Amino acid sequence: MAYSIILITIALFLTTSVESCTNSGTNCANWVANGFCKSPYYTYSQKVAYCALSCGYCTSSTSSTTSTTTGSSSCTNSASACSSWAANGFCSSTFYTTAQKTAYCASSCGLC
Repeated sequence: MAYSIILITIALFLTTSVESCTNSGTNCANWVANGFCKSPYYTYSQKVAYCALSCGYCTSSTSSTTSTTTGSSSCTNSASACSSWAANGFCSSTFYTTAQKTAYCASSCGLC
């Protein structure tokens, strides 16, 4: 049974292509902050379907390709306090995931 789960997880991971490596949910920044990506109440498929990019399910080459194809207009800060957060160590903190930093302060943290 565990072997089947591993195979399904690998298959789902491999199907996360460049096109699907985005956030289709409009509230991913809030969802990530509230634990959506780590919650056992949502399946891996749901997390990938709605917030693949913010949850960090994209490979580095997929993320780079997505950033390149969407252009620099997607590199923004969704939080208005990013400049002060960055000055206070948000971008270099290990407490926050790269997905959280990208979701809130991608531009200020230099993640795009």
